[in-house]
This record gives sequence, C-alpha cells and structure tokens, in this order.
Amino acid sequence: MEEQNKIKLTIITPHYNMPDTLRRLVDSISKEDWIEHIIVDDKSDIEPGSLNDAKAYVTAQGSIWIDNTTEKKGAGVCRDIGVEHARGKWITFIDSDDFYVEGAFQTIAKHLDDKEDIIYFPPTSVFEGTNEPSQRHVPYMNLVNEYLSDRSKEHEIHLRYQSAPAVSKMIRSSMIHENNIHSSDTPVGNDVMFSMQCACHAKSITADEKTIYCITKSKGTLTTAKDVKRYRKRLDIYTEWLRYLKQNLPEDEYAMTGISARGLLFAGLLSYGPIELIRSIRYLRKNKVPINPFCGKVR
Repeated sequence: MEEQNKIKLTIITPHYNMPDTLRRLVDSISKEDWIEHIIVDDKSDIEPGSLNDAKAYVTAQGSIWIDNTTEKKGAGVCRDIGVEHARGKWITFIDSDDFYVEGAFQTIAKHLDDKEDIIYFPPTSVFEGTNEPSQRHVPYMNLVNEYLSDRSKEHEIHLRYQSAPAVSKMIRSSMIHENNIHSSDTPVGNDVMFSMQCACHAKSITADEKTIYCITKSKGTLTTAKDVKRYRKRLDIYTEWLRYLKQNLPEDEYAMTGISARGLLFAGLLSYGPIELIRSIRYLRKNKVPINPFCGKVR
C-alpha cells in the first residue's frame, strides 16, 4: 500500500508494431518514483526478436509491459486494460508514436494536488522523420489558449467537448472508475466517446499554458490513410458523439458546443469525391446530426 500511495501519475500507452518510436517515447518519460508507465501491446505481429528487444529495453527503463490477451484488438481496448491496472491518482494517455517534450514532467508535477477532474495542456506536433513543425496540433492548442485567455462558460464548453483525443490531458483516476468510463473498440476514433464521457462527468476542469505532449504526423497511419470504410466509421462516431452530448448536456450547454461536421465532410470530399460527400450529407441529415455550427437546434 505504501508503494501504491507513491504513484501519482499513470501513463498508458497502447502499442502495436512500433518498437522504435516506443523507445523514443520511453526515453522522454522522467524517471520519478511517482510515475508509472504502462504499455499495453495490442498483439504485435512483427519479427519476435525485434519485439522482444523492445520489451526488454522499455522494461529495463521501468515501464510495465502488459499483453492484450482479450479476444478484441484496438487502441481503445488497450487503454481500458491500462486503466484497470493503473495505480495513479491521475491517468494520462500517450500514443506509441508520440513523445513528451522537455520539461513536461516539471509542468505535470505542479498539478498533482489540483482539485479539478481534468487538466488540459496545449500540444505541439512534428512530422515523423524530419521533426519539422506540423499543424496537426493547432485546433487543440487553440482550444486551450482560448480558454486561458477568457474562462467564459462558452470557452469551457468548447474545451471540454471539442477536445476529442484522450491525449495531452490529465484525468482523475477515481472519476473514470466511479463513472465506469470506457473506450470504444472501433479501429478509429476509439477515444472520442471516452473523452466525451470524461468531459461530461468532470465536476471542474482547468488548463495550463505549457506544452507537455508532441504529436507526430506521418503518412500511412490510421489518421492519414485514405480508407473510405474508416471515413464512414468516423461519421458513425461523430453521430454517436452528438447524440451523447444532446442526451447528457443541458440545452444551453449543448447549444454552446459549436461542434461541426464541416471539416469531416471537407476531408471526405477531398479524399473520395462529390458522390461520397452527398452520401455523407444524406447520412447525417437522416440521423438529425448538425452539419454546420449550431445554436440550440440541429440543422
């Protein structure tokens, strides 16, 4: 029990076939006795020697390696396994191809005794292989900065419900367990509903202006691959997202969320053409999901 009380922060990483970037991530984590890092391997199928070498390296650095032995696969499944084993007062997630920036854990340490249920941090992003600046982080950075510049109710609502990824935030562990919050087992967007449920159940939130998290952007990942099935699955998740908020938020807060499908539809148009765009609009209208930013009523 004494050892358990030392753990203030649990970092959870789903991992699949990325031993090199996983080493980089582990190297970016400060070696403090109040931090535990849980890696959940999602049935990696790379050459066994390479996987074993990665496992030996990260465990030697103090990380905990857990294999996903369930019948399901996916980052969401792995996040839930990590949560089950977490001992920290706070939980934070990081993908195996991302990493923490210098000074991240000095910033995190300042928030270990905070009373809020979620603490948001503005991320940064780079292109994998070149480390040239990327723009992938900008929407989430802007949400944090908007809130810090004016902590109005509307800006708080935007930060809570437009910050769909589970990363670059600290979440109180007890809130996750008390409300039985889980990730989805979908191949894409598996952290969206988890983030939305956390945002809904959080009694209070705050943010820090300092960056702790770097997102990497590379071709061929789930977030960049042109796959119409994944795109349509994102539409499904978007629909579920809005339905959940409409059912669980007061009408005035729901009206403030400002969530729009326009970006998703534009991406669909660029990748798959006007026929897929028309199909997507019809699908959203059939499910009474807003396409434009809205105020109170679904358009």
